[in-house]
Amino acid sequence: MKQMQHLAFTANEQMVLKAIFNHKPISMTEIARLTETNKATISGVVNGLKTQGVVREAGQGESTKKGGRKTILLEINPDFGYTVSLDFTYDSVDIMINAFSGKMMAYRSYPLSEKTMACALSIVETELDPHDQRDTQHGLLGVAVSIHGIVNQDQSIRTLPFLELGSISVTDRLEQYAQVPVLIENEANLAALYEHALRNHTCTGSLATLSIHKGIGAGLILNNQLYRGADGSAGEIGQSLVRVSGTHYDKIENICSQDALISCLSDRLDESLALETIATYYKSQHPIVCEEIEHFISRITVLIHNFSIQLNPAHIFINCPIMNEIPDILIQIQERLHAYSHYATMIRLTSNVRYATLFGGALGITQRILDIDNIKLDFSS
Repeated sequence: MKQMQHLAFTANEQMVLKAIFNHKPISMTEIARLTETNKATISGVVNGLKTQGVVREAGQGESTKKGGRKTILLEINPDFGYTVSLDFTYDSVDIMINAFSGKMMAYRSYPLSEKTMACALSIVETELDPHDQRDTQHGLLGVAVSIHGIVNQDQSIRTLPFLELGSISVTDRLEQYAQVPVLIENEANLAALYEHALRNHTCTGSLATLSIHKGIGAGLILNNQLYRGADGSAGEIGQSLVRVSGTHYDKIENICSQDALISCLSDRLDESLALETIATYYKSQHPIVCEEIEHFISRITVLIHNFSIQLNPAHIFINCPIMNEIPDILIQIQERLHAYSHYATMIRLTSNVRYATLFGGALGITQRILDIDNIKLDFSS
């Protein structure tokens, strides 16, 4: 694997980098104040980081009240290198490239011709050139992989319900191909990392993301740390069993996921349905569509209520495209949650339905290669 000595940062360098990531642009005086470290020490660390090309000057701040020289502001150097984030969905491979600072450099989605991990990795190896510097100093620094399944603590995939995994070790395959560190994580967990970073970490010490697509999964941030459980399966609430009739039980995601709703409507209306079509039918008060969406709202409300009283997150961020198409769904869920409990957890749509998981991947792999937790990236495009 490509070894980069300049990423083996000292504790002081990590401390300064974290301050710059989270408060950029920032002066050395402010870094010294935030870290409670004398300015001479900070100056030496910053000079070393500038020499390595990790940080750069970002202009001047305000002069002091006594009319002294304007302070020099610092920021992360986006041209230091870049990371790649992959999302292996059930029907596509989504690839995002981010500068070291977080800025999105490129994004593209590739359809899967076969529902296998072998096919997904073949697309990556065809479309991603790990030797492409992309006009950066050090080129590719790391790869993050989002999967719609469970990842063990040792970075092996435990379950992958929507793609055939076979005997492939995704981590080994990508590390051998790209020669950089590889992070594999559940997609809801990565979305939770992204939402947590947006809220400056300590402002919201506990939150959850709820991903409602083909299945239902949750990402959990508890006490400012990603909670994965003993074997990585924390948050797999779609696997919860509910009684459907008599003694027959089924997984809740088979009943009230977004795909379950679309499948039910397609069967009842005897037509293939896109989200936009369902939204049009709902707005025109199509009786069957309104009936099924009412069932969807009722079931998801109960699911969120039960989930929130068990873990008590301060916020729940929902990633569910049909709620973007039909905002009334979220409004009704919010109203019913407050009817169940006066102290209902605050729920809202995720800050970026399209890219939350990939942004979380960029954040996760950057934290991994720097060995620094709870940093904030600039995801502007």
